[in-house]
Amino acid sequence: MFPPVPWTCRNPDAAALLAKWRLLEAVTEDGLRLADADLSGARLSLCRFPGARLERVVLRGAICSLLFLDGAEIRGCDFNGASLQNAIFAGALLEDCRFEDCEIVQTSFIGAIIRRCSFDHSNLYASRFTSAAFETVTMRDCNLTRVRFDPAASGAVDFKSSNTAEARFEGPSG
Repeated sequence: MFPPVPWTCRNPDAAALLAKWRLLEAVTEDGLRLADADLSGARLSLCRFPGARLERVVLRGAICSLLFLDGAEIRGCDFNGASLQNAIFAGALLEDCRFEDCEIVQTSFIGAIIRRCSFDHSNLYASRFTSAAFETVTMRDCNLTRVRFDPAASGAVDFKSSNTAEARFEGPSG
């Protein structure tokens, strides 16, 4: 049995499912606050957490499909080995997060601010970083096929050994 998840949820059935089975489906929780939780291996599908604040949450090996974290503040989280299919991080702030060895497919980071995050060894196929701002980000040895960075205000991104020829880049708009 996993330790209890430090999360206050208005839907007691959803909280019980997450704590016991690491499973949530079709749950909406505005302004979710979650810190120091281990949700390794969790399955989150059709969940919407707009404006969430996640701090030091471990989601290693999690399977997330249609997970909406638009406008979220995500700090110090570990997504290593996770599968993020059609997830939404639009307008989110991501700081000091690890997305290494992940399947991040058709995921939206449109307008996100991404600081000191690592996406190394990940498949980012057809994901969107349009109008995203980067600061000290690594995307080394990544599949960037059909990934869009246009127009992106790219600060510092290390693309070493990634297939950048198959990604779309344009400069900042304006």
